[in-house]
Amino acid sequence: MENLTSLADEITQGKGYVVLPEVLSPTQADEARSLVLEIAEKEKPLGKVLLGEHKERVYGLIYKGEIFELMVQHPRVIEVIETILGQDMTLGGFSAHVINPGAKNMGVHVDYPYWAMNPPFPVHPIMEIQVIWMVEDFTEDNGAPVFAPGSQKLCNSPDWEYFSKNAQKITGKAGSVVISHGLSWHDTSVNSTTRPRVSILGNYTPKFIRPLEDLFGDMQQEVIESASPKLRQLLGLEIKSALLKDSSRIRSGSKE
Repeated sequence: MENLTSLADEITQGKGYVVLPEVLSPTQADEARSLVLEIAEKEKPLGKVLLGEHKERVYGLIYKGEIFELMVQHPRVIEVIETILGQDMTLGGFSAHVINPGAKNMGVHVDYPYWAMNPPFPVHPIMEIQVIWMVEDFTEDNGAPVFAPGSQKLCNSPDWEYFSKNAQKITGKAGSVVISHGLSWHDTSVNSTTRPRVSILGNYTPKFIRPLEDLFGDMQQEVIESASPKLRQLLGLEIKSALLKDSSRIRSGSKE
């Protein structure tokens, strides 16, 4: 097992990202990929898939397959994130990114909430850790992500000249995971193959950050009712419960 302190230090003080190889089995990765594409085809006619130029984003995955429930709270990934953000961190988003054949670069960026802030960005507290799940092999040709090592330490908006000189493409086997600092400058690359390249993106933040996505837009009550304590924490259900109690006390005039 990887040393958690070393992994956390690499993300915060080193390259800004680490790769955990084959966290999912090939069978699990293929299940997740196939399910994403199936959901996308069902939901595009309903206007529920965000469409870009040769790109698609699919939301609400937590409620659409047990494999996604497993991934969003996978212990091997969560323990790395908690080493950086603390054990009370929450989920900002969990969605799929489909890069279709012919897709170009997305554009160099930092992650939410940093892109919603004015630079220079604060070093502390760390406000986001991103997880990229490779649910298929990421290759040199199918749109693998590109990161500029050490760019998280610059605490600023991306500079294209610096990025183009320093960026490195991250490839890996299906089931592997990239865990990165939200301030790392990164981009997608060109998908020059004939097959869609699918990844699943997790956004994890301290609990005081407003979530990136509507985590309850596609809520299924049975998933909530059977959710593990960790999933409940990630969804912020305990915070919602506390807010409802406070609202009830205010309405009733209680001074407790």
